[in-house]
Amino acid sequence: AKLGELYRNRGQWRGQEIVSADYVDASVRADAPHLKPGGPMVGDHSFGPGYGYHWWLPRGAHGTYCAIGVYNQYIYVDPAGDTVIVKLSANPAYGTTTREEDNKDLENIAALGAISQYCD
Repeated sequence: AKLGELYRNRGQWRGQEIVSADYVDASVRADAPHLKPGGPMVGDHSFGPGYGYHWWLPRGAHGTYCAIGVYNQYIYVDPAGDTVIVKLSANPAYGTTTREEDNKDLENIAALGAISQYCD
């Protein structure tokens, strides 16, 4: 949660710059065509979100980004909504197949986005 808050605040923590705002801004942007939403490849399949420096960029989401852990853990950051959501539950089937119904990335991103919008 603290990493999400650090990024939501563009690198500031309790009034002190920990990471430069320029770096934060660059890290949550797709800076090449193959990294834009709809373009990245994970394994042998296309994965909807784009990609920055270790941050996934949901398609159609206005400024939101998320970190995704190996078993579907998430740090979902919505700077415009002043929201950070952390999901710690694990999906043991994650990554064992390229089937979305097993990995549930898009479902998780949609659910976290809906929660963020509801809290806004």
